[in-house]
Amino acid sequence: MKLISYLKLPLTAVRLWFEANETSFSSPDKWHIFKVLLRLRFKEIGEKKNTIISEQIFGFQIHAYDYTTLLFLFREIFLTKDYYFTSESATPRIIDCGANIGFSLFFHKYFHPNAEVVAFEPNPSAFELLALNVKSNGLNQVSLIQKAVSENEDPIFFYVNEDKGSLLSSVRNDRGGNTQIKIETCLLSSYLDRPVDLLKIDVEGAEWLILNDLKANTQKLSQVKQVILEYHHRINGEESRLCSFLSYFEECGFNYNIRTNYQNQGDFQDLVINFYRGI
Repeated sequence: MKLISYLKLPLTAVRLWFEANETSFSSPDKWHIFKVLLRLRFKEIGEKKNTIISEQIFGFQIHAYDYTTLLFLFREIFLTKDYYFTSESATPRIIDCGANIGFSLFFHKYFHPNAEVVAFEPNPSAFELLALNVKSNGLNQVSLIQKAVSENEDPIFFYVNEDKGSLLSSVRNDRGGNTQIKIETCLLSSYLDRPVDLLKIDVEGAEWLILNDLKANTQKLSQVKQVILEYHHRINGEESRLCSFLSYFEECGFNYNIRTNYQNQGDFQDLVINFYRGI
């Protein structure tokens, strides 16, 4: 199988070249993207899981547990630019709920080097690499908090996968892995004590817990200029309730755009919702 995969690399390289050129980055950046894609795809063949690896990407030395996860995160975060935002401030304040190993943090620091970032990540394995990645790159003005953002401050069960590189971890047992651990929690509203340029939320189905906190502290959301959130629609076929989720942000003065796709009626959808004020 490895030999077959290696023989397919020339064709793979062509596909990756087109993928890089379809991004909205500049020409020099597209060349860098192509080289990163090709290198990660090559190293992905026959890789061993749960072994810390390291790659140079956009000037950052990024550690991960496997090349498959690294490749996925590179595509999902850097190439889509879903978390991109503009700011009049040279030092925007960003709150990142669900930072995982830090790829979104690197994305923010690439476009806003002097940003102040508060990052939450409850998964012990992911947090270990998040801390390592921040330290290895000497990132300043970054605060890391190993807690889940929830509707109260009570400890909660969290579900993780034995595969450390897996991105499936959640406070929901139908969204996370098979291993149950207990973690600490905190309130997002406690960190909305001053203006926030961007609130990024990707918490694998726990966005409703955060919403409950915000509803109890509605005035705090007035501090937030923009929210980029991944909404997990119809996990395991649950009833649709997106309308009530959106209506709260509408009541708080936000407009929004939604990006998603699906193949079949009733499919689970991972929606990226960009809430913004004005325009």
